[in-house]
Amino acid sequence: MMPMVLQDRAQYLSLALFAQKVVSALTEFVDENRSAKLKPSLTEALDSLRRVNARRPAVLPQGRFAAFTSYEHLRTVEEVWSAKERGDAIRMIRILLRTVPKAPEAKADAEKLIDLFSKLQDQALWNFEQPRPVSPKVMQRLCQLA
Repeated sequence: MMPMVLQDRAQYLSLALFAQKVVSALTEFVDENRSAKLKPSLTEALDSLRRVNARRPAVLPQGRFAAFTSYEHLRTVEEVWSAKERGDAIRMIRILLRTVPKAPEAKADAEKLIDLFSKLQDQALWNFEQPRPVSPKVMQRLCQLA
């Protein structure tokens, strides 16, 4: 088997950076009551997650590609989040985008999203550091998502 090339491994770093951006915006909201970065970060996350569920490629404004568009991104999402967790993340993001900072449950949802995106970031960094072959079962599920 060919070793994973650095360009492919860099996809894990781009996913970790994306997740960190979301976590940072959520943390500023929870810890400091600042929501300036929240809407752009959550909008990008929502668009990316919707496209994973819809199985469509994601291109954001300014021609930027959203997260969850590469094999490495999809693999990492599959490893970390169940379909239910993806659905929960979408639901919580939608609520936060509609109600921030008014709803009392907004911070609780933000904390749950911090946990989800932190796990995603950790797994992306792990996959960058410890690349491994993909099992046939995971490969089949990833092909269905792509």
